[in-house]
Formats: sequence, C-alpha cells, structure tokens
Amino acid sequence: MIDELKANARCLGWGFLLAWVFCAFYSGSMDGLSMVVDAMGGGVARRLAMSVLPVGSAVVSLVVIVAAERRLGPPTNCRALVVAAPLAVTVTTPMLFLPAYGFAATPFLFAVSAVLTGAGSALMWVMWGQLYARLPQDAVESCAPASAFVAALLSIAAMAAPQGASIALVSAFPLVSGALLWRAWSETSASASADHASPPAAPLPLREAFGSMGRGGFGILAACMFVSIEGSFWASASADASHAVIIFVVSALFMAVVSVSATAGPRRVSLSFAYRWMCPLMVAGFAAIIVLGTKTGAFAAAGVGIASRFAFCVITQMYFASYAARGAATPVQSYAVGWLFVHVGDLLGLLVSFPLQGAIGAGAIEPSGVAAVLIVALVAAVMLALNDETRFLSWETPRSYAGAVCAASAAGADMTTGTGAAAGAVAGAGAAGEAEAGHLVLRPQSVRNAGGEGEGEGGSVSEAQAAGAAAASNASSSASASSSQNPQPVDSIGQRVALLAREHKLTPRETEVFGLLAHGRSIPYVRDALIISRDTAATHAKHIYAKLDVHSRQELIDLVMSDEL
Repeated sequence: MIDELKANARCLGWGFLLAWVFCAFYSGSMDGLSMVVDAMGGGVARRLAMSVLPVGSAVVSLVVIVAAERRLGPPTNCRALVVAAPLAVTVTTPMLFLPAYGFAATPFLFAVSAVLTGAGSALMWVMWGQLYARLPQDAVESCAPASAFVAALLSIAAMAAPQGASIALVSAFPLVSGALLWRAWSETSASASADHASPPAAPLPLREAFGSMGRGGFGILAACMFVSIEGSFWASASADASHAVIIFVVSALFMAVVSVSATAGPRRVSLSFAYRWMCPLMVAGFAAIIVLGTKTGAFAAAGVGIASRFAFCVITQMYFASYAARGAATPVQSYAVGWLFVHVGDLLGLLVSFPLQGAIGAGAIEPSGVAAVLIVALVAAVMLALNDETRFLSWETPRSYAGAVCAASAAGADMTTGTGAAAGAVAGAGAAGEAEAGHLVLRPQSVRNAGGEGEGEGGSVSEAQAAGAAAASNASSSASASSSQNPQPVDSIGQRVALLAREHKLTPRETEVFGLLAHGRSIPYVRDALIISRDTAATHAKHIYAKLDVHSRQELIDLVMSDEL
C-alpha cells in the first residue's frame, strides 16, 4: 500500500510540467517577454512572432513524434530523451524572459530557446502520457486532478515571488518533472492493468492517427482557441499579481469541483462532459465583458479562461489515457495527437488575439461587440463538435461483457432456466461480437446504433441483438460440447464467481460487480461498465468484501483463483 502511494506521488510530476506552462505563458507572472520585445525594437508583429514561435515549435515537434513512432518507436525507448527534454526546457526557459544584451544577440538566443522549449515540452507531454496510459484507471483519476492542484499551488507560489526568483523557480519545474518521470517510469510495471484493452499491433498510419479523434479533435482545438482569446482581454487591462493569485485560487477550487463531478458518475471522463460545463462558463465570461466593461469584465473573463483551461487539462489528461487504454490508438498517438490539437488551438488563439487587441487598443472596434461575435462563434463551434456521431462520444456499451460473465456464471452453476439461457445467448453474442477480452471497446456511433445500445440498466434488446441471440442459441450445443475440451478463462472465472456468489448469497448486482472485480477491474471501470456512480460501485465492493471475508481486491482474486474451488 505504501509503495503504491509512493508511486502515485511520483506521478504528480505531471503537475510540475503543467505549472511551468501556466507560469510561463498564461499567468503573466513572468512577463519578461515585453523586455525582450523592447530589446528587439518593439512592435506588435515582433510580439506576435515571438509568442507564436514556442507554440509553433511544440506543434511541429508533436507531428514529428507521431510520424517517427512507426519507425523509431515511442520516445521513452530512448532514455537519453527522458533526460535531455526536461534539461533543455530548464536551461532555455530563462532566455525566453531575460533580455540578452545587444540587439543582434537577442533574436538569435530567443529563437533557439523557443525551439528548444517547444520541442522539449512536447516530448515531456507525450512521455508523461505514456506513463499515465500504463496506470490503472483509478490511479489516473486520482493522479491527474491531484497533479493539477499541485500545479495551481506552484503557480501561486511563483506569482508571489519577485520576478528574478520567479523565473528561477519556474525554470526548475521541468527538471523536477523530468526527475519524477524517470523514477515513476522505472517503477511502474510495463504490463497493462486489467482495465486496458489490447493496444494496436502497430501505430496507426499518419493520416489515420490524426483523424482518429474525429470532430473530438476539432472540439479540443476550438475550446483552447476560445480560452486563449478570452484570456487576452485582461492581459492589457491589468498586470496586478494579486489579481492573478485570486484567479488561480478560484481556478483550483473550480478544477477540484469539476474533477470530483467527472469521476463520481459513469462515463463522464469525456470531451462531451467537458463541453457541457465549459461552454456555459465561457459564454458567461464573454458576457461579463459586455455587461461589466473592459476592466472588471476582462478580469472576470480571464478568470473564466484560466479556470476552464485548468479543468480542461485535467479532463483531457484522463480522457487521453482512457482513449489509449481502450486500444483506440497507441499511448504516443493518443497523447501526441491530443496535445497537438491543444497547441494548435492555442496557436490560433494567439493569431486571432493580437489583431483583435490591436484594433481594440486603436479604438477601431468595441470590446463588447467583439465579445458578442465570439459568443456566437463559440456556440457554433460547440454545436459542430457535439454533432459528431461517429467518434466524439467514444463509449462502447459494456453490458455485453457484464452479461457474458453472468452467463458463464450461470453455466458454471447449472442455472439452465429458460430466462437464463436467453440472457446468456444475448450476452454471449454481444460479448463475442463487441467486446475484446472483456474490455470496453471504442466503436463508431453508427456501428453501435446498428448493433443496438442500451442507454441504461433498463435498456431493451434490439433486433440485431435478438438475431445474435438466435445465432448463439443455434450454436449453443456445439459450443457447450467444445467448452469442456477448450475451456475459456472467462468461463472458468465465471463459474467460480457463480459458485461463490451462490454460496455467500450475493445479490444479482453484487454478482455483476464481483465478476468484474474478479477479472481485476478497478472501481472506475465498474462504474462505467454498469453505468452506476462511483460511490455505488464502491458500496457494492464493500458489501462483497464483507460477505466473502476478504479485505482487498488481491485477496478477492486469490479467492476466486484458489484451487480449493
């Protein structure tokens, strides 16, 4: 237990990387960029170019990482990159904010620093993603919010420090993150947890990898673009560090609420869930500019932007891990493509923000009019993203697998009533056709609709499922004849689950939960599989432990696998 806590604590190193990004580019606590621009002669064009260069470098690096995986493998295969990436970001970060002496030297040093920080941070995003993709789902759902909370605290500490100390402190964040990544990677088991489906045999082709998220990728891009634009209204209105501290405190609290809500209910670690709370909040931020004016309203909009970005980073970090765990893409592709959409959104936000703020500063347009147009554009982007019925809501119904466990349990316990046989046939057909080794599998919505999908515990059986049940019923005799000669692992475990459930008088729902736990599934997996809340899943597990007289999941698995049965 203590070793597990230590391992999870090292996974909080992602928070240091997140804190570096927020302090260096979002909080304004290290606003040394203006000094560099002044040293280069000033100008809006120069400021835009210098702001775009680090983000553009990260975008190019992420594309290269995805393309190189098919030939060179994941970045963590080269341990030198695990050391070099954080070291490069740490060394070059001060050069982004401390002006070099002399006009001729400044552009060169800044360009080199921007390229190295962009490339190094891109590698770190992907390598941390590889680590998170190896963790069980419950560990991901605890480490990601905790890391973001750590990032908020570190950001507040950096903003409270003098500028010189702040730059030194923030520059050390990537180095600490890299050290924790090294330790966590070496101590995390290379074998996938029971929550993970089989990964693709090989990385997806480049075009297929970039299109794998469908409009979900566009949704990520649009969200980050509008967040970036929303925060730009306050940058010129206030530079008070105390105001930024207030924003980050409120953002940390908001992020905690969103994280608890996302992990408490079933199937909420998704982009659609993120949009459900993010869109109204961002509309409120733009509306504040219209109602409260450019000073108070811009401050409120900046707060909304930072809070939305914090919470969105947590949701996407968990979503990318879930996306990779379900075999939709390799961990490198899942995180590299996901963060690529994030960075492209930031890049587009910068390209839109600079002309807008220049026009507002010149009095050519009114901030309230710009905010009204942005509200319309935001709603249109959200409608377009949420209208994707092929990949955006990427959940396969897992009822088939739960039914398969119960069907196998019923077979093992000689429960051959008519109702049990019919349920077993339907579940067996669904498990054979739609589940891969008992895992939740990503399927396009069109395929799910064709095959039928229960929306809840009371979902009805579709015609396609009935046809599958008939086929399974016709083949039942041959299947039962061969099962004794070639027993399947799920049947063996299902039979043991059925015997123990009957012996210890477990309820039908407890038997379903027991079947999933016996296969090593985590509580978040049970939550999503049975479409129940996390608390309900944990309560069922507690009752099962009490009835079976075990005290941990490992003891439960040992009991099921015991030869004494």
